Amino acid sequence: MTSLAEVNQRFTDQLREVDDLALIVLKGHLVMEGLMNDAIEAFLLHAEFADVARMRVSQKIALCRAISTSDQNNRMWEVISAINVVRNALSHSLDPERRARAIESLRKLYEEEFKHTPDAVNGIPKSVDGMPADMAVCLFAIGGCLGYLQAHLAEVRRLKERILEMDAAMNGSAMSRRPQD
Repeated sequence: MTSLAEVNQRFTDQLREVDDLALIVLKGHLVMEGLMNDAIEAFLLHAEFADVARMRVSQKIALCRAISTSDQNNRMWEVISAINVVRNALSHSLDPERRARAIESLRKLYEEEFKHTPDAVNGIPKSVDGMPADMAVCLFAIGGCLGYLQAHLAEVRRLKERILEMDAAMNGSAMSRRPQD
């Protein structure tokens, strides 16, 4: 049986190390999820009902991918999913092996997707000012995903505008006269 002192020591040991990689992944993941929430809300005609679905991030990724007009097969969705796996490994486990496997999987996807990036070796930026490679991969993968998700959000908003225009032309509906998202 584990004593309270042992539990306290384990917790204190975890707090002693400032984990910049975890901070980058957790904060970046929150911003990514926010962009996906915005895209889902922009797409839906009655977004006020979406919160009751209480979707997991993996479901939000699938839904965002499904509402894409032309990028549903873009590999960036796999990179976004891999970042979610890294985030889950950091948030739901203290197992360093699980974390390492998740980051390695993200690294492979990142290298495949960004292999032609200027000033990079195998897709990993050359100059990261002493940042560990795992941290650099996570940082740059999240940055790429944020740009991708922002473009996705803009695409969804344009689609919603067309839908509201069609609704106004066909129905003169109050839906088309409500304030834009």
